[in-house]
Amino acid sequence: MARTWFITGCSSGFGKAITKAALGVGDNVIATSRDASKLADLAQSGVYTVSLDVNSSQKDIDAVVADAVNKYGSIDILVNNAGYILEGGIEEVSDEEARDHFNTNVFGQLAVTRAVLPYMRAKKSGVIANMGSIAGWRGGINCGMYCSTKFALIGITEALKKEVEPLGITVVAIEPGYFRTDFLSGGHKVSPKNSIPDLEPVIKPFKDMFSMYDHQQPGDPTKGAQLIVEALTGTGRCAGKKLPARLAIGSDAIAMITEVLEDKKKELDEWKDLAVTTDIAA
Repeated sequence: MARTWFITGCSSGFGKAITKAALGVGDNVIATSRDASKLADLAQSGVYTVSLDVNSSQKDIDAVVADAVNKYGSIDILVNNAGYILEGGIEEVSDEEARDHFNTNVFGQLAVTRAVLPYMRAKKSGVIANMGSIAGWRGGINCGMYCSTKFALIGITEALKKEVEPLGITVVAIEPGYFRTDFLSGGHKVSPKNSIPDLEPVIKPFKDMFSMYDHQQPGDPTKGAQLIVEALTGTGRCAGKKLPARLAIGSDAIAMITEVLEDKKKELDEWKDLAVTTDIAA
């Protein structure tokens, strides 16, 4: 029996790749973008395309989700993929720019999740996949705000997973490394209006690195999307495997996360003897 997917941010990158991979296994897909006309090629392939701005009101998002449920009867898998990267130094980012970033990358995902969960709770099944990033493991120069949105998403994902697991619903954060999509270019990457000369010697090398790395990333989005579909459906290479709270994909993701864990363990051990001295005496 065909499953039904609801995927946000499908005009390019992983959103589009996951849509194609899910369609390829015979499932139904509701693909969304702020402008559904950008999904014309997917619509021609049999995908149900819908305009959805994840920054819309909860009422509007609820209506889009209700329409999707009326179309196919249920939503079995939600992929919260919509998002963008705000580069620049922390001090350079204005309050408005930071809030806009969190509205899309965090609060937008929350709003879509709130709209979908009642239907999953009613049938006591479903999978919610929040698209995180290896940026959720370590704050980086020039992408601190983006990293912070992914850190926030992990906290939400891990808590939600425990809350709804007894109801038959699975929640996972997908954490890709660098995949060869348009994410480092075009409208997916924006810079703050403010620039601080004092920070330029630190910021510019990383800004240049992003530009040079654009379309030179090691990950193949088609292969990544195929693994994601198998993981979220428990089929193929993932048959019999239980989804972790955080699913890393890409060899660079594995290498970087391993390094972070080793560094954090070393820091913890170095300060442990002092840290434990702060307890109230028995």
